[in-house]
Amino acid sequence: MPMIDIGAGLRALGHDVTLLTGPGFVEPARRAGLPAMTLPDDVHIDPPSAAPALLRRAPVQLRRFWLGRAELDSVFAKPLCGEDRALRAALRSSRFDAVLADVTFTGAVPLLLQDGRRPPVVVCNVGPLTLSSADVPPFGMAWQPEAGVDYRPMTAVAHRLIMRGSQRRFDRALRRAGSRRSPVFISDWPRLADAVVALSVREFEYPRSDLPPTVDFVGPVLAAKYKGDRALPPWWPDVQRAGAVVHVTQGTFDNTDLDQLIAPTMAALGDRDDLLVVVTTARPDARLSAAIPANARVADWLPYSALMPHVDVMVTNGGYGGVHYALSHGVPLVVAGETSDKAEVAARVDHTGVGVDLGTSTPTAAAIRAAVDHVLRDDRYRRAARRMQRAIDATAPIDAIANTLKRAAG
Repeated sequence: MPMIDIGAGLRALGHDVTLLTGPGFVEPARRAGLPAMTLPDDVHIDPPSAAPALLRRAPVQLRRFWLGRAELDSVFAKPLCGEDRALRAALRSSRFDAVLADVTFTGAVPLLLQDGRRPPVVVCNVGPLTLSSADVPPFGMAWQPEAGVDYRPMTAVAHRLIMRGSQRRFDRALRRAGSRRSPVFISDWPRLADAVVALSVREFEYPRSDLPPTVDFVGPVLAAKYKGDRALPPWWPDVQRAGAVVHVTQGTFDNTDLDQLIAPTMAALGDRDDLLVVVTTARPDARLSAAIPANARVADWLPYSALMPHVDVMVTNGGYGGVHYALSHGVPLVVAGETSDKAEVAARVDHTGVGVDLGTSTPTAAAIRAAVDHVLRDDRYRRAARRMQRAIDATAPIDAIANTLKRAAG
């Protein structure tokens, strides 16, 4: 969805944009005025699975290793060949001045590694920076960096030993695509691109003394303001009257098991008469196994531009877009996430002081209640979130992306 919003923004600036995407996003792209080309069926990426039951009680780093390895394979290696074929077919079908690729779209890597002419490739980093650094622990461990530590030896062990199998599968996928092996680790592939646009602000990312000059923090691309094209629920006045509002969401992708976060949050806060709990499921067919308490209101969707001005704390599994939308309104966070990049997002929330990291994707009701109360009572979280809001307000992401593409295309 960020790519659709970017495409629509570039089109509004006068650029011709074609979106190469999965079948499920073709219609939203066309509603946004973007011609769309469809990826083949073998590029379909399912929402990430939780760690197997055997690992639920294992040390958190062991779970994250298992989840990280599984997602490197399913997101970065497995779809690569199909993405490469579709991208090359698109480039043969028409003249394109540049390619803007989602950071998970490794089908652009064979293009970057080929000899001869090619259009410039700009990577759109829709999550935390995956680039390795002397100043930052290896991506996926969700460890916050310590000043003065050189993390290069740790990164070498992670890449060459712990994740060696994943790198081999990535290189095998490249060979099947007719490409040479990657000169960098999988998660470092954006280094090969002509430019990287990070959909965040520097203040939310760990500082790196060795950040490549090709990386530009352009700010988050946020959904358009609510224009009244979809009716707000009949209970909306309850939100406007509430003394305190807690919003809970599991995002739009990793939301197949709503008992992971939504159910325990309602259990944690359901007996409270001092706050209103607003739940969005992102699924019109969602079924909540737990009873809905009297102080909770449930919807499959609400416009964030209408909701966030009323929210005092957001409880989330750490979706990058949702976290940035909350921060763009100065809303502090309670984060519980492990799959995809969510543990890394949660670690940055804690590092920047804009919220609490619960350190798991399946928190207890007691842990959620304590964290929400802590954030509500301690104004430091709200102040930190407002500092992030000011940094986000100073960005103009679509203009910055357009300028990067123009520079890359020469």
